[in-house]
Amino acid sequence: MIILTGATGHLGSSVLKHVLKLVPPSEIIVSLHNRLAREELEKAGVQVRAGDFTEPRALEDAFRGGDKLLIVSHPSFSDELRVRSHTNAIDAAVKAGVRHIYYTSLAFGQDSKAAVMRAHLDTEAYLRTRGVTYTIIREGVYMESFPVFLGFFGAGHDEVIVPGDGAVAWAARDDLGEATARIIAGGGYDDETITLAGPKAYTLEQTTALLSSIVGREIRFSVVSRDEFVRRNSANGDVARFWASTYPALEAGEAAVVDPLLGAVLGRPPVSFASRLRELLESEAEPRNEISSWIDNGRGAAR
Repeated sequence: MIILTGATGHLGSSVLKHVLKLVPPSEIIVSLHNRLAREELEKAGVQVRAGDFTEPRALEDAFRGGDKLLIVSHPSFSDELRVRSHTNAIDAAVKAGVRHIYYTSLAFGQDSKAAVMRAHLDTEAYLRTRGVTYTIIREGVYMESFPVFLGFFGAGHDEVIVPGDGAVAWAARDDLGEATARIIAGGGYDDETITLAGPKAYTLEQTTALLSSIVGREIRFSVVSRDEFVRRNSANGDVARFWASTYPALEAGEAAVVDPLLGAVLGRPPVSFASRLRELLESEAEPRNEISSWIDNGRGAAR
């Protein structure tokens, strides 16, 4: 049995969609904290169990009988909450007899400068000590998150303002979901840390130029100090301060690593950044929605 967490989120729902194409729904359990989505999931034929990262005993019950478990990382700006949520899930899985844990980490460096990576590194280290077979999947930076990386870029903006520049090996979120599903269903990668990233890296300045060519108007690119970046995003000051630490990591090349594994697992070339970016820009609301979703999820989950 395969157990999935986070199946109503962006990445998790993609994993579920693709794993349903690979194994019978009777072999899938979804551990769900959002009870409103239960009926829709049950229509797909999967078994749905109540599970919440903050309730270890309920998690143990939700995970019982599973052979493989996917832990989709908890969306929060609080490192303490994220790590506690992840370790609760890992401990519950071990107690429930799960044989193999898959964890969705992030494709940044091992000694990352980025605040967003800290909880992932702590979780990875903990998972390696628990005596259970694991696969740590460092998921590439979503193409869909380009507005966040471009300094909270909005559809009507004519300038990208960031506190640093570096390359990103962008990957389409649905490609990552499909590859993750294939890895879980197919097995292998025992006790390995693997990276799923795009085949080409673009600096933020190059990303801005590509964006400009697609929309057909000039979009300027500027690098400012960290303090200036936070000041310009004062409406979301707490988020801006947290996010500003990402840019030194980009400058250090942490997100620039390309890897052929994504294409190999998919059995086809990954979606190109240019084509996906064009799709995303067909809806003017898309950049704004991605930013709002990211901020709301991070703040809400931190409470």
